Amino acid sequence: MKKTILFFFVFIAVLFSTNSANAQFDYIGGGIALATGGEYELNNYLYYNKSFGIDLRASYDYNKKLKFVPDLKFYLPNKEVFITGGESNTTVFAFNLNAHYILNPKTRSNYNVYLLVGAHISGWNITDSRIPISGTQLDVKEFKFVPGGNVGAGMQFNIGTRTLFFAEVKYIISKANQLVFSPGLMYEF
Repeated sequence: MKKTILFFFVFIAVLFSTNSANAQFDYIGGGIALATGGEYELNNYLYYNKSFGIDLRASYDYNKKLKFVPDLKFYLPNKEVFITGGESNTTVFAFNLNAHYILNPKTRSNYNVYLLVGAHISGWNITDSRIPISGTQLDVKEFKFVPGGNVGAGMQFNIGTRTLFFAEVKYIISKANQLVFSPGLMYEF
């Protein structure tokens, strides 16, 4: 998996360097993110990322059909309180570098539909002080990086001369698989 991610970043760097005359950084913005189904196993205990977050992103036009969109997501902590005592807190952030392939670059000027694929890395900050049935209280304070990939689709449409609305859904393929829905606004840079 590490070789695949490294290859992807090298591939993106080569694309940027070969087409620097046509490429431009055109939009920045953000929105919200809703993560569902994310779970990470550590020492035979499961920790979850099922929460809202903040999505910050930019858009880099390679050509009319291809855009590169890096985004950074910060999720609210997921807190679990246990009947046997104690609690666990899981906080997640994620960085994605996605390529958006525009399906309708010529037919529509006011909205676009796209497919996306990209690289993903998330950071899971886990603190756990639960008291399991065995009676010995846990004292877990871990930070784990989880690499992976993204696949999904989205759409964007103009709501002003310099503003556009976007909404996308993507599935993160990693040790902590999850589905993420992200709507928001982008402004022309």
